[in-house]
Amino acid sequence: MSEFLDHLSANDNDIYDLLISGKQRLTESVLREFARDRGIFCSPDEGREELADYLSALPHSFHDVAAIVQKREPGHRREKSTFTRLNVIVPIEELKAAAAEYAAAVTGKENVVFRPTANGGFIVSVGYDEFNRSRARLLQREHQEADIEFLVEDGRTVVRFPATEKAKKIAAALKDNIERRRKAIIEEESIELTSLTTPEQRSKFFTRLISTLSKFRLRNVMSLKVSSHLSEDGEEDEALDLVDEDEAEAGAEMFAAVVHSMQLSGQNLVQSQEYKDLTSRGFYITAISWRSEAEGNPPDIVQFDAGFQDRKRGTGFKYSIQGAFRAHKGAHRKTMVHVEGIEKAKLLALIESTARQVLSDLVEEVKDTEPSTEGGSDDSAV
Repeated sequence: MSEFLDHLSANDNDIYDLLISGKQRLTESVLREFARDRGIFCSPDEGREELADYLSALPHSFHDVAAIVQKREPGHRREKSTFTRLNVIVPIEELKAAAAEYAAAVTGKENVVFRPTANGGFIVSVGYDEFNRSRARLLQREHQEADIEFLVEDGRTVVRFPATEKAKKIAAALKDNIERRRKAIIEEESIELTSLTTPEQRSKFFTRLISTLSKFRLRNVMSLKVSSHLSEDGEEDEALDLVDEDEAEAGAEMFAAVVHSMQLSGQNLVQSQEYKDLTSRGFYITAISWRSEAEGNPPDIVQFDAGFQDRKRGTGFKYSIQGAFRAHKGAHRKTMVHVEGIEKAKLLALIESTARQVLSDLVEEVKDTEPSTEGGSDDSAV
């Protein structure tokens, strides 16, 4: 019990971890601002680590710690989304009943609000608190919200929700409520690369995805992550497996043998020699960020992001709209702005429909080429 209570109170090490871990938000100027709020003026020669070390030794109340946590949070979350598609149309009345049943089951624990949307869909907003253990030993209780959207497209019901475990459980619970009332199992489909077994096939999914978005022209690839069959099962796609420092002198050949995954950043990466070398050794793309220019008016440049949570199995498809560079006087603004509302919904739907079509085409190609070993790569399309 006492060990758990240690996670609920902050000591100087916890405060230091909070201050030093938020480098982008808790800059030197922000740390100096914390000190000035207490009537303390620090030397301009002191760096960020010295400031964090000094501030962590000061007494902090609950509100002081809450202010640090709030300051280090980004002003706008670029949360990734995911989706599944049910093989039936679920009427609004059934969705209301399923949402009401879920709300009754979590009364006092979660705040559930549901309503129809202007586009004929339905949205269930769930507010909940959870502990964040990712930044420091100190447990940080944060309020989260998950919007589960139900949209009707082509005679199917698309369920779009944040790519988090909690949102996934909420969506599954709502589906279970609907099935219980119907007394029937509802089949669903999602984007998975389990039927694409070769590195070339999996990389094709991404190269076609970024190059075939309707009414968009690919400008460049900003970053990509690659993996190989050597990566461990269930390994998160953010992980980087690098050779140990003690083996760094073993040379490039040893490095290539030990590295299971790596991340590249820059422009036009799909055409880079590094990417080609990796694919020739059995590496394949697991996540990608790219920019495409709209062919209509205005010709804004939009930055997209897509990848898989489980990179080896190719499951847990997630995607987001990172932002847009607005067209202005024949050029584009230098600062990326957030995309919201109807525009964001349309772009997310575009990724979903394109991903479904690309995967369907690739699966058909695999079936057609199974009897024969002949076949080529279409990576040159990007």
